[in-house]
Amino acid sequence: HLAWTLITVHSTGFSAVMNESISPVSRRGTFPRLLIAADHASTLEPLLCTFQDDRIDVDFDLCTSQTNALQKLTARPYQLIIASAHLAEINDFFLLRRSQSSESFVPFVVTAGTSEKQAAARALAQGAFDLIFTPFDHEQTVSTIRLALWSGQLRKLIASKERMVEKCRQHLTDYPGDRIQVGAFLSDALSAFERTMCAVDQSLLRVEES
Repeated sequence: HLAWTLITVHSTGFSAVMNESISPVSRRGTFPRLLIAADHASTLEPLLCTFQDDRIDVDFDLCTSQTNALQKLTARPYQLIIASAHLAEINDFFLLRRSQSSESFVPFVVTAGTSEKQAAARALAQGAFDLIFTPFDHEQTVSTIRLALWSGQLRKLIASKERMVEKCRQHLTDYPGDRIQVGAFLSDALSAFERTMCAVDQSLLRVEES
């Protein structure tokens, strides 16, 4: 039972995260899904054109109010939220704080025009991942979206390691006689984690160079 529990944490925590990040995907619901929130969806038409770039394969939902955004977040998981500075700031950055409080921690990117620079700066101070200023620069937007998605995957990977270590610690508290078995498994699992992190570093370099 111990081995199965730990291997399950290991395989779903490391391998699954990496497969989700770098494997080829199809249009059958396997692309990362973005939630895009703006006061008027028409103002984000240039941003939506960015998604035609072959370097980012994503699906997305649009909403034009904080209430609608929260309903969508409750209904399904998202890998990235992109919101206008105005919507992000409503109710003391409630939407941003909601994204940070979720178990998976969804990266949050803010779009801002010239008149919204102060609101955008406040969003960064509250923990937003990055800003995209309008008019949208295509290359900057593509780069920001790709790095934000990678940021979410990295957080998943690190969180899975922490859960695995905690499970091992708890098991040793309950069954101290398993110390050698658990120690050997944990050593192998942490080595696998380090190899995965090296692969992530290389992938991030390719993202930044492309």
